[in-house]
Amino acid sequence: MSWVAHEVAGCQLKDQRLKQRLEVIVERLGAKPTASSPAACHSWGETQATDRFLSNERLEAAEILERQGQVTVKRIAAEPVVLIVQDTTFLDYSKEVMGKGVGTLRETIRDEHLLHPSVAFTPARVNLGVLHHRFWHRPEEPVGHRRAQRAIEDKESYRWLLGYNVACEVQRRCPQTLVSSVADREGDIHEWFLDAAQRAEEEQAAFVIRAKCNRRIAAQPQDTYLGEALREAPALGQRTVEVSAQAGRTARQARLTVRTRVVTFNRGRRRGGHLPPVSVQGVYVTEDLPPPGEAPLEWMLLTNLPVDDFPMAELILRWYRARWAIELYFRILKQGCQIEKLRLEAPERLERGIAVSMIIAWRLPHLTQGARAYPQVPCTAVFEVKEWQTIYLLQKQKRPPSKPPPLRTMTRMLAQLGGFLARRGDGEPGVETIWRGYMEMLRAVHTLTLARAVGL
Repeated sequence: MSWVAHEVAGCQLKDQRLKQRLEVIVERLGAKPTASSPAACHSWGETQATDRFLSNERLEAAEILERQGQVTVKRIAAEPVVLIVQDTTFLDYSKEVMGKGVGTLRETIRDEHLLHPSVAFTPARVNLGVLHHRFWHRPEEPVGHRRAQRAIEDKESYRWLLGYNVACEVQRRCPQTLVSSVADREGDIHEWFLDAAQRAEEEQAAFVIRAKCNRRIAAQPQDTYLGEALREAPALGQRTVEVSAQAGRTARQARLTVRTRVVTFNRGRRRGGHLPPVSVQGVYVTEDLPPPGEAPLEWMLLTNLPVDDFPMAELILRWYRARWAIELYFRILKQGCQIEKLRLEAPERLERGIAVSMIIAWRLPHLTQGARAYPQVPCTAVFEVKEWQTIYLLQKQKRPPSKPPPLRTMTRMLAQLGGFLARRGDGEPGVETIWRGYMEMLRAVHTLTLARAVGL
């Protein structure tokens, strides 16, 4: 079975023809992810069929992703620990139009949408697939000033509770796996902590959230604030992490001190009354000696898991740092699949097109990180036979062996097709060189398939 059939074929769509069409669309766009639909399809008839599929009012974007959600849960069940990372990315569909009454001058109409998926990763950052997503368009009139008067279900922030509910459903279906929902600062919501505390043990997923608010907490002899309480907690230990360079931040090794304590958040004020207090475990990580002129690294993490010693605190820190794997997924969606260049006009059509791209974008990070996490497994765990044999043929210029090479070996050969030099000390290839090699492989597979079809 091809990877496309594995990720798509089990969709329970309303019509068998829709399922077959979806498989063809993913196959075509997966082979040319940077191309437009007409360029990727093999004929005018296929292009029309793709347009009709994306315009089908009876088809929901969630149905397109249904099969990948099913196989993702199967992959999750085979892992001891899985992190379900949720985050939001902004999609810009701005367009230029002729300004009214100003001749040839153009003006830009901003058209911004938001995409919030829940993506499963192993702690080694191997992408296991998409479980859920939410896609919406903000109203033109700001509504932030009415936030205090609105129920949580009517706010954008409710998406974080929906994402946690997805993690809890996965935990119920995969009882042998420890499932943790991971979120950045926007997930710091009192209702989330209450939701987790009130769930039955068998369906209570763990969570790791970076604190946004320096909340008032209950303490003796008098109330204090989260930051003060965590800074005063005894140090559990220290560890050194590699910090990558960013704007205003140098690459360096940072020495971090880790502290932890249980904190109880006071009653949250909401429309119509107060929410009850709730207790969580706080883990505080701070850099001891930052370079001159730079702010120290500082993370206040909140979890419902017990943190009784330094190894557990380190584990929580590693899980939170794995959250950044979703940024790689967003990068592939935007730069690789170029979802911001989709011109499907209606939001429903746009969401269906993005859902197709979300399936395609999953494979590359899965391959990249899988080769690092499981280097010695046979490459057939990820590559189809025709794919790895084509890579071998292109790179080695000789007949492929009968026994499939290890996954790491084959992935490095794929990256070499994209410009990776594979010298001693070069480390592991990144997603860009693998992406370029992937494109070369797809073109060669297509050419060889046509050559065999006509008997060459």
